[in-house]
Amino acid sequence: MISAGDPQLSVVLSGYGGYECLKVMPWPTRLLGKGDVQVAVVVCGMNFADLYTRQGLLHERKPPFVLGMECAGKVTAVGDSVTHINVGDRVLCYQYTGDLYREHVVVSASNCFVLPSGMSYEHGAALAANYLTAYFCVLDIGHLRDGQSILIPSCAGGVGWAATQLARSVGTVTIFGTCSPGKRDAVQKNGVTHPLNHDNYDQELLKHSPDGVDVVIDSVAGSAFSTSQRLLKPLGRAVLIGSSSVVTGSKKIGMWNFLRMWWDTKGISATDLIMHNRVVAGLHLGLLMEREPDRIREAMDHLFQLYEEGKIKPYIDSTWPLDKVVDATKVLAERKNVGKVLLTIERTDSSEL
Repeated sequence: MISAGDPQLSVVLSGYGGYECLKVMPWPTRLLGKGDVQVAVVVCGMNFADLYTRQGLLHERKPPFVLGMECAGKVTAVGDSVTHINVGDRVLCYQYTGDLYREHVVVSASNCFVLPSGMSYEHGAALAANYLTAYFCVLDIGHLRDGQSILIPSCAGGVGWAATQLARSVGTVTIFGTCSPGKRDAVQKNGVTHPLNHDNYDQELLKHSPDGVDVVIDSVAGSAFSTSQRLLKPLGRAVLIGSSSVVTGSKKIGMWNFLRMWWDTKGISATDLIMHNRVVAGLHLGLLMEREPDRIREAMDHLFQLYEEGKIKPYIDSTWPLDKVVDATKVLAERKNVGKVLLTIERTDSSEL
């Protein structure tokens, strides 16, 4: 067990901007509260939201602070009021405000989930953000059913990979997914029926399905969100989960890029929704976890069940030591990954694990 204030090797965001703002350095830990757990971290899951944060799209916190939304490891201490998690438990942790790219973390027990016995730390760290996001898009808000169809953007990425597997779990579903040509074989093996080029995906999709699709997941925003709505069948559902269109380089996001994305995305016409019988929704996983923790826990229990049944399985693109966080970030930013990118904690003493 570590003491409050003990410096732990962490990924610290020193300011909003480029890769030079990512610092690997000792950073103090906070006090273990009554409802908290302390975890010796084995592996951390990287997410596109880390890019948004570094480049200044999300301003909830003022740098410097520790990045990282998810990790997996072993519990080394629990607060006095924690009853459902014990020292020695293997857990995954999800905290959308960050602070988890560390050797040891202190996090609310409500943000931790005990891993099934057959799940590795690597798969645990790949599950929370990507698979929970996909779960609510595909099975909850999207309510995808047997015989229907879905469009998944960037289907080789973390959320896209998860959404494909969850769509397959529904039954006989037609899955359209955008990806680069070099990733087509991989996404088809994962279950995508029709891989589409990023540039003209709407035209390609309509050749296969002139009436459109039942569900669209949109992680791009901007003008692409208007396309997502046009591709919906009557009673179709479009779910907006991100704005990757504003991440175009390594530097801080300029106000012009942000305003252009906002302007292109804001055009949701109530008249069009009614006349075309469309449903448009948004999802912010972190805020949902704050406001509806029971819904999150139910979804995670279902995901664990699907994992144990062999219906879902995270694919690990690559693992990087913590001090190579810049290289790992570039894999995400340049869209080179297939599946999940992880950061690993290298320990000289493995007795905690």
